[in-house]
Amino acid sequence: MQSTPRTSHASAKALAAACAVALLALASPAMAKKSDRNEVVHVDAKTFDGSQQPQGIVIYTNNVVITQGTLKITGAKATVYLNDDNSVKRAVIDGKPATVQQQDEQGNWMHGRANNIDYNNETSVAILTGNAHVDQPNKGTSDGDKLTYNTNDSTMTGESNGASTVHMTFQPKNQQGAAPAADKKKP
Repeated sequence: MQSTPRTSHASAKALAAACAVALLALASPAMAKKSDRNEVVHVDAKTFDGSQQPQGIVIYTNNVVITQGTLKITGAKATVYLNDDNSVKRAVIDGKPATVQQQDEQGNWMHGRANNIDYNNETSVAILTGNAHVDQPNKGTSDGDKLTYNTNDSTMTGESNGASTVHMTFQPKNQQGAAPAADKKKP
């Protein structure tokens, strides 16, 4: 069955929910807020088109915003690839930038952006490509041409091409009760 703007509201909601659930794993390197998976999924875009058949492809375009609990993913275009059972196999979000943000269990936010975010639901790997940046306040930042997250074990790899490098910044651990360092300016 071909889905068009006239597709039933229930079918569109079910597909949108599947897309957002698959994308939820993008934020789990900060151990994403578990309760978000139980929240209602909202997908907003100017257009929606695709096939809800096995091995189908569903495309959202123009100002795509996917939210579920604290999770928010944005981009110019989201392409969702389905398996034989219509479950989400892979989701690709394009933008300049495509963004993802989510709160973790401790209330800290993770923010990521790249030209392209490719999430494989079967391997639980998210690949941020093109001007990739991840910021975890109070933890640090990562920048590179390509950042790859394994959302099962929260591991990350990075790489850059040409003369550019991968850059990481680590925040110091705050010492309980430690006084701030004195300013040692010479008179």
